[in-house]
Amino acid sequence: MKILFFSPYFYPYISGITISPKKILDYLSKKNKITVLTFLHDHKLSNQVTRSQLTIIRMPYWFKISKGFISPQSIFYFLNKINKCDLVILNQPNFEGLFLAIIAKIFNKKIISIFHCQVFLEGNLLTKVVNFALDTSMKIQLHLSDKIVVYTKDYINSLPYFKKLINKTVDVLPPIEYFSPDKKFLNYLLKLKNEKSKMKNVVWIGYAGRISSEKGIEYLVQSINRLDIKNITLVFAGPYGKDVAGENNYYNKIVTMLKKYKIKYSFLGNLTDKQLSAFYKMIDVLVLPSINQTEAFGMVQAEAMIAGTPVVASNLPGVRIPIKLTKMGKIVEPKNAEQIKQAILEILGNKNKFTNTDLIKNAQRIFNTSKVYKFYENLINL
Repeated sequence: MKILFFSPYFYPYISGITISPKKILDYLSKKNKITVLTFLHDHKLSNQVTRSQLTIIRMPYWFKISKGFISPQSIFYFLNKINKCDLVILNQPNFEGLFLAIIAKIFNKKIISIFHCQVFLEGNLLTKVVNFALDTSMKIQLHLSDKIVVYTKDYINSLPYFKKLINKTVDVLPPIEYFSPDKKFLNYLLKLKNEKSKMKNVVWIGYAGRISSEKGIEYLVQSINRLDIKNITLVFAGPYGKDVAGENNYYNKIVTMLKKYKIKYSFLGNLTDKQLSAFYKMIDVLVLPSINQTEAFGMVQAEAMIAGTPVVASNLPGVRIPIKLTKMGKIVEPKNAEQIKQAILEILGNKNKFTNTDLIKNAQRIFNTSKVYKFYENLINL
């Protein structure tokens, strides 16, 4: 089958809405020919890359508004590729895919939307206009889709407009893979942990993901400031600063807070899958303090669980599901630094309750990647 996949951002851009599709497409490309249309978000990247049966084409654009691309040129790419494909997959949310969805319908092509989340942008009037345009475009694309894939029913049940889409919506957990820890990187982290404090029983609280405003990292920083633990370090894994579109000011805000509270910290940057496994092994607790429904699941918490690390996560639709399924952590209310603090203390004080052999094996059964890949294989062949 010839599949055309569209996403405004794609590999090597790291985010929840790029990691999962990359894994799915890598699997599907074993038996299908896949073309990815995305934008040239980093001009250091090549315009086109082909690996086996997966080709990534990075389209030009005129300019950006927030994280969106204004690209009349993309219509010509859509028209050129639509007749050469059997199926169109749209990565949601996006604004730019509206024209592709309309063209696909005109050419009678089947459309599948992978819906990760709804975006909730906060800010001035321009930001609200951008958010409205994004939502409107996405909803039209969803209505034009033949099937919509979501991670959890818990999340879409919180979005009123999905009541009209429920008959074509199917749910499957994201692909969560376990990788053996990178031994060299594990030794590096062990050395780093020991260097950060010469005291015994050093505690590392971890955060994995982009440093961006919807993640609520300021509340995590506030909770660490309230903890009466001297030998504690906050360790970040994932892109930050200028590597995250539109979030450099937020990163600077977090660094300012860390310095103000005199909290020990380390930014590790982007990590490979095996390095990330080493990170999960080294931290004592992973915290996902997201503050709104732009976060719909939080794959990093599932990755941490199958590696044996307990989690603190916000009580948001979809985000609370991994802990409810595995019992490997504590759920806290969004924007509540005190609850994050208490949850961390409870986990550190009774770790065997939140991580043990039985719990880890159960988490690995729940997040079974082969089931996810089989689901998508069946879906595209319907």
